[in-house]
Amino acid sequence: MPLQRIGLMTKVSATQLRQNLVEYLDKVAAGEIVIIERNNREVARLVPKQQQNWRDKMDLQVKLLVPPEDLLKPIDDIWQEYI
Repeated sequence: MPLQRIGLMTKVSATQLRQNLVEYLDKVAAGEIVIIERNNREVARLVPKQQQNWRDKMDLQVKLLVPPEDLLKPIDDIWQEYI
């Protein structure tokens, strides 16, 4: 049975797991879930000891285009109509 990846999950046969145990343990340590199948039926899962928060994996950082102080300042010309 070929290796099958599903998102952060990998399906693997028991034979493949036995032959490449260290490789799959490394994947689990990196946060992946490994689903173990025997005769094309799921029999077990290897899951990380502690699930990682997906937010910790995000590379994108929020960047404001203006300083935070400017966000709180009223815009004079708009506020003049309401005074």
